Amino acid sequence: MPVLLLSAVDAERRGLPGLSVGVGVVPAGIATARLLASERPSAVVLVGTAGAYAGGPPIGAVVAARRVGLVSGTATLGLGYVPLPPPPVAADPDLLRRLSLPEADVACLVAITTDPALATAIGASWQVEHMEAYGVAAACAAAGVAFAVVLGITNVVGPSAHAEWLANREACQDAAAGAVARLVGGR
Repeated sequence: MPVLLLSAVDAERRGLPGLSVGVGVVPAGIATARLLASERPSAVVLVGTAGAYAGGPPIGAVVAARRVGLVSGTATLGLGYVPLPPPPVAADPDLLRRLSLPEADVACLVAITTDPALATAIGASWQVEHMEAYGVAAACAAAGVAFAVVLGITNVVGPSAHAEWLANREACQDAAAGAVARLVGGR
């Protein structure tokens, strides 16, 4: 199998062939590790929707992750620390070239950020927030499988994010799936 298309939920693939890994970094990482063992793809592309931090890509944009990092809101605000934080994982340069999309640095958190101060603090180092990307990236890195992440930007990270996501998700899912269709052999 050349490229395996993954998404958190089926709707994000917009009819393209692929598999769902679940919502959240841990379920996505576990599911991806299992799929890598059973499907043995040469590469993985995760497609979905995401929020942008202030100054990041605009709503409606489709971006490819240049690197994906696991971020702790608690540590970012100085309310705790991570003793050995896992390093960010870089996307495969060949897949990025083939996708030919604007690139962004993607933070993966356990929860969606709604606090403006936290969004500002995380946004100082990252441009986009997504919930599953690091789980998929870490599983691929551990297995030596090339990966890329393609995201339609539905909202600005913060208190209005959910309402913006609801208003923009269909169009952004279509745009993100369209951006990967040629690469994964879809429409």
